[in-house]
Amino acid sequence: MYRPFFSLIVAICLCTRRTVAALMSGEIANSLNELAQQGFAVKDLVLEINSTFDGGPIPDIYTEMDTIVTVALTNVKFMTNTPIITNQAEEQIVYEGYSNFVQSLLELMDALSSSAAQLKSLNQTTINKIPSEVRILQTAVDAYFYNIIGLFPAISSYNTQANSQKAQVDTHCFRAIWAFDLDHSNGNKATHKPRSNKSLHSRWMKRGSLSF
Repeated sequence: MYRPFFSLIVAICLCTRRTVAALMSGEIANSLNELAQQGFAVKDLVLEINSTFDGGPIPDIYTEMDTIVTVALTNVKFMTNTPIITNQAEEQIVYEGYSNFVQSLLELMDALSSSAAQLKSLNQTTINKIPSEVRILQTAVDAYFYNIIGLFPAISSYNTQANSQKAQVDTHCFRAIWAFDLDHSNGNKATHKPRSNKSLHSRWMKRGSLSF
């Protein structure tokens, strides 16, 4: 179930006026790129579950998405005193990191949308759990993107492009949620095969996920 108090957490992060050291442009870009790696890793996991018909690692999807949420909200807090970027080279590296993270989220949402029927057939709890996770992720990312966009001067082309990309993420998140609702409403059931002897869950755990 979507947690209503989550919006309060985001509001606190956005409105806090505690004294926090400003982040450097390079630090912001690095964090964005690390979040992008996390997003791509979750996307790969979703697609692997869909192709192998092994629902064992489904809880890992939630864990990885929660990690993205935690890091994004932490970054919001530490960006409180970060000034607007006036150096074009610094704008460029931050925007590139931003675009990379955006792309990972778009691909993750597309993977969830295309895998909705299969995930639901493997684990019925996904019909409610994944839309809830997507809503929480979207709320955190919206807050994070709001702060990132605010670093670009209003007249900068990066500001306009970043706003457009933020809207794309919102749209893809809604599509992912609708995919599960639509699949549930139509009563569709994906055909799936028995698990192979080598559990995808065990292979994923051995591989490990990105940490921050």
